[in-house]
Amino acid sequence: MAIDEMHIGALRAPEKNDEIELDGLEPGLENNAYYDPPNMTWPFDVYITTVEVDPETGEWDVLKFVGVDDCGVRINPMIVEGQLHGGLAEAFAMAYHQMITFDSQGNCIGSNYMDYMIPTAWETPHFELYEVVTPSPHHPIGCKGIGECGCVGGPAAFVNAVIDAIAHLGVRNIDMPCLSSRVWEAIKYKKDIPGTPPLPGT
Repeated sequence: MAIDEMHIGALRAPEKNDEIELDGLEPGLENNAYYDPPNMTWPFDVYITTVEVDPETGEWDVLKFVGVDDCGVRINPMIVEGQLHGGLAEAFAMAYHQMITFDSQGNCIGSNYMDYMIPTAWETPHFELYEVVTPSPHHPIGCKGIGECGCVGGPAAFVNAVIDAIAHLGVRNIDMPCLSSRVWEAIKYKKDIPGTPPLPGT
């Protein structure tokens, strides 16, 4: 049976179909299949960034961001690049100003797009991206995943760049997000800033 005949037969009730006998089956076309890979695959990436920190305000700007990713053979390079740009934009958001916290009544602060900071094209830095191709031996055409590379490796690159810029003051850690107020506090008091940012008014 040709696939077009199968499609017609699946959509039409058997009693109305004089050309194809479906042996009393109900109309519809459905199939389930499961793929159990012989082994797992992992993509690889490295991200390096340079930032400039204003010691008077704690504001920081990304001067350059370079990334190299290896997701094996890229079936659709445009989609891969989109995945990377989206992941890195989210990584920048997490490192720069994004957080989920709660007030004293347990209400989520940042539960809508007015309060939960999402970077626009204005804030998001330029990403200079390159690729290395190491085909996966466990995939028919050598592919690997790519969706989470940017948002996993990116935050560490941004935060570590900020720490490196003020490391001469003895600062070794600022927990995300690196809000300008937290960076300014680290510079002023020459100390690490752990934990989540305090709520307004606390």
